[in-house]
Amino acid sequence: MSAYQEMAKQCKCCGKHVPLPTTLKEYNEVMLCPTTFSNVVEYKRIWKTLGKRPAGSIRKHFSDYVQQLVEETIDKNEDGTIQ
Repeated sequence: MSAYQEMAKQCKCCGKHVPLPTTLKEYNEVMLCPTTFSNVVEYKRIWKTLGKRPAGSIRKHFSDYVQQLVEETIDKNEDGTIQ
């Protein structure tokens, strides 16, 4: 197994895309490939712009993994609005 294959195991989405990443980025102590990292940043930006969890028509463009990462780390009220 190559060094890239070993490193890619740290990001949960890397089994689903080729080529494997040559670098990883950290988000909230979780190592992510650049693609997932960019999607997390964008999904979080959209959430903050709307002030609440995005509608399903927006969420469908982001993986469950990306949504989970953002939803676990964003400061929000019980109803999903941002604090």
